[in-house]
Amino acid sequence: MMTYDRNRNAIKVGSRVMVSGTGEIGVITAIHGDNLPSAQIRRSKCVDIDNLSGRYVPTELVRLGMN
Repeated sequence: MMTYDRNRNAIKVGSRVMVSGTGEIGVITAIHGDNLPSAQIRRSKCVDIDNLSGRYVPTELVRLGMN
């Protein structure tokens, strides 16, 4: 599954990202939005990042690199 970060860059599982509010960096391990339209995925807490607890909204993220 693919969605977009706050700058409209494509992100997917394996993308290296930074959480814009805290500066924490990690790699996306899962995007939970199988039955949601793409516009709703961008606005819901559906992204898991390794070594960080909780789920994140894609618009809170900034892509640093793709895998």
